[in-house]
Amino acid sequence: MDITLTNNTPPDSWTLTDRCRLLANALVNPQNKGAQDRLCMMLHNQLECLEASLSQPIPEHRKDLGIPLDDGLFDYAELEPDELCDQCMALNFTLMTLQDRKIKEIIAFILWERFEMLRCSLYASTEEAA
Repeated sequence: MDITLTNNTPPDSWTLTDRCRLLANALVNPQNKGAQDRLCMMLHNQLECLEASLSQPIPEHRKDLGIPLDDGLFDYAELEPDELCDQCMALNFTLMTLQDRKIKEIIAFILWERFEMLRCSLYASTEEAA
């Protein structure tokens, strides 16, 4: 479903989320390493707009959309335990270097989620080996 926005229509949470997804995908793309700082700033601006738009009522044209089709932008394959361990190490390093309490709390929650994913991944791999 393609929704065309006019200059008078501010972007809603769905549009902003799609913009953030594209920017996040560009951040992890190896060809974009030189532009990473600029992409982070663009993503930061979009996230600030998204935060504000999430408090707004759902626009009429976004009601009853259903689940979006897979656009192929992300790989939904299960992460291997070593990949999850790497992510946990990076998140923990980030916690050790950050000063902002709010951001540290959020990163700690994401780290906790990753450890739970790692735990589930380990149990799944032992079941496959059996």
